[in-house]
Amino acid sequence: MPKVFLSISFGIFFLQLAVYSYAAEVIVKAGTPIPVRLEQTISSEAATAGQTVSFTVTRDVTVDDAVVIKAGSEVIGEISYAQKTGSLGKEGKVHLVIRYATAVDNTRVPLRASLSQEGSEQVALSWLVCPFITGTSSMIPSGTETKAYVDYDTKIRIQ
Repeated sequence: MPKVFLSISFGIFFLQLAVYSYAAEVIVKAGTPIPVRLEQTISSEAATAGQTVSFTVTRDVTVDDAVVIKAGSEVIGEISYAQKTGSLGKEGKVHLVIRYATAVDNTRVPLRASLSQEGSEQVALSWLVCPFITGTSSMIPSGTETKAYVDYDTKIRIQ
């Protein structure tokens, strides 16, 4: 009798362990908004195309009452175009795209969004006054918030 009781106890224990370790899958639908914040200042004078840019998620993202992307999670972007100011009043420009967020199961959730900033041109003034006048640089300040959107349906495992 004690061996039967012990066997049943172990069976129940392992069954409960299996239930608790089960991870459900949810799908983050394409178009789901993800609020993000830029973590560094981007200047047209220092930026280079291809440079990685850091963002963070500002609010938990949930699907079916389960958190799939936690607030504070890393989001990666990239400088897609950068132009320094130039002579003859040429303005600085910087464009960046948001690529992906990291979900609770470390899945990369593909995102789509972009930010851009352009300085002002001084072309007319530079031709008349001095050919060495440059346009103004452009800057996207740290702390800039925007929304990125999930690019396509993505499975996330939650516990």
